[in-house]
Amino acid sequence: RRKAPDQLEQVSLGLPPVTEHWQRLLGVRDGIQHPEREARKARPFPGRGDVTQAAFVGEQTQEYLRRHKDDTFFCFAGFYSPHSPWVAPQEFLDLYDPADMLLPTFPPDVDAKRTADHFGDDELRSVTQGYYAMISEVDHWVGQILAALEELGLADNTIVVFTSDHGEWLGEHLRYGKGHWAPDVVSRVPLLFRVPEALGGAAGRQVSDLVECVDIVPTLLRLAGIPISPHVQGDQLPVTADCGTCEGDSLALCEHHGWRSLRLPHFHYVAEASGAERLYDLDSDPREYHDMAADPAYATALADARKALLHRMIRIEQPLKREWPY
Repeated sequence: RRKAPDQLEQVSLGLPPVTEHWQRLLGVRDGIQHPEREARKARPFPGRGDVTQAAFVGEQTQEYLRRHKDDTFFCFAGFYSPHSPWVAPQEFLDLYDPADMLLPTFPPDVDAKRTADHFGDDELRSVTQGYYAMISEVDHWVGQILAALEELGLADNTIVVFTSDHGEWLGEHLRYGKGHWAPDVVSRVPLLFRVPEALGGAAGRQVSDLVECVDIVPTLLRLAGIPISPHVQGDQLPVTADCGTCEGDSLALCEHHGWRSLRLPHFHYVAEASGAERLYDLDSDPREYHDMAADPAYATALADARKALLHRMIRIEQPLKREWPY
């Protein structure tokens, strides 16, 4: 309303179901005609390219940096993209030809469930185009934020972390979104650190260990010279030249109601409240279509994964070590 009142009717991508329910319960009326959410094809953002959610976050982040360039600050820039519905400004959609989009390779029994209107090739190519376009829009605004750091003389004294909260099925297993059982397509996300040389940053370094989002907080606290409280979960990541390897156990845990999922270096193990188990051999089946939990040949791997999950859960829940202040 403040920046572009003429764009109000173009901004909405459609209300998420929970938001619609919340507004109805509380009697909220925002005065905007929200379109239907189209989740099975890409479409161009109907308004100006500078009034998308990504543009808003990018511009607000730059303004925050300008206001606090002389302060110590922590800034969290939360981009909604990439996320359904698959809507991006036309210039980013134009970067990708749907015909060039690679399709998942489905096992025969899964492929047989597809139709032209249910995860068909055209649908998957369109959705992938939209997903890539949204990533490119975020990439554009991240570039603007990094450029602002340089312009304001903050780049050499600012730690930058880029990550995401989840991935996207993007048609794998004939699903969109995220959820049970958190395979790699859902749980494996980017994690990039840019640490200034003055803080010991190791430029161009790649670490292949399994790490978790909870590792970010203790890592940032150490870099900032702030004592790490005993109740803080996670391990410090090797993002400086003086750190050799990750401190953790090279396991990654995902949790939700009724199930736990543990990513190991070569396997993915899932335990459910019903007692059911899943085990995927990621070396031979990286897309996790074949559950090997009942295969006798994997009995040892299953037992090892079960033990690793049990050990992790006990370690998480054990009482904290008592710290006496002086």
